[in-house]
Amino acid sequence: MKLTNKNYQNKIIKEYLSYLSKVKGYSQHTVKSYNSDINQYLKINQEIGKFSYYLKVLSQKSYTKSTINRKLTSIKTFLKWASSMDYFDASLIQNVSNLKTEKKLPNILSSTYINKLLDELPSTSSKEIRDKAILELMYSSGLRVGEVSNLKIQNFNLNKSIKVLGKGNKERVLPITSRASGAISSYLSLSRSKFKNEKSFDFMFLGIRGGQLREREIRRIVNLRVGTFPHSLRHTFATHLLEGGADLRVVQELLGHNDPKTTQIYTHVSKKQLKEKYKQSHPRG
Repeated sequence: MKLTNKNYQNKIIKEYLSYLSKVKGYSQHTVKSYNSDINQYLKINQEIGKFSYYLKVLSQKSYTKSTINRKLTSIKTFLKWASSMDYFDASLIQNVSNLKTEKKLPNILSSTYINKLLDELPSTSSKEIRDKAILELMYSSGLRVGEVSNLKIQNFNLNKSIKVLGKGNKERVLPITSRASGAISSYLSLSRSKFKNEKSFDFMFLGIRGGQLREREIRRIVNLRVGTFPHSLRHTFATHLLEGGADLRVVQELLGHNDPKTTQIYTHVSKKQLKEKYKQSHPRG
């Protein structure tokens, strides 16, 4: 069985990571996480396909339940793929359930706060103009960090729409706000040329060295300019649409969710916000 042979493990993992990247369309960040989780499991675990000892070690290392669940998903998915490729016997994969965790509602920015923040963003330097375009776009369309990083110039249309390559290499065309469209146009006409060099190709957003703006740098920009994480902007986008009357199915399509259950969390967020607003505004709240 090749997966239990140390000499073959690195080769098989490399093949799997290539599959995740090229076939499944996963981002570099996600592929890196899978690689780390799988290697950690193979290093710790005494029997491949079993999880009892592995879970004991993770608990001793004080990993959170959500992190452990993510690692379990990575490993189980890898083992199932390995068995489908005849690298491992599927009958040896132990059934293991995810740990029960409390569902935490995502952090949502108020519409007053995000609008004021975007309106007051500086836009003098090339970096500032680029960063403003990124933030306007992320709040306008709820894009994932990887989707922003992979945008090409030709993906932007002056009719206020943008073509996005999402998870699983699935394309979707999204409307964008007038302000986002204007911010992107300003960046393309005034700033992109300041970053551009032979490494740029046709990527829309460029780093200071001229190449594609990477996900880690986008996260840094969002944290610097907004004081939160990129996913918070995505949550905020979805919640504000629902609060404005958008149908859940529409929000699902805009976010690129395959499973409507994934989008369902935003209805809970909206209900929570509704209760808070009710208590704040009702005289006897």
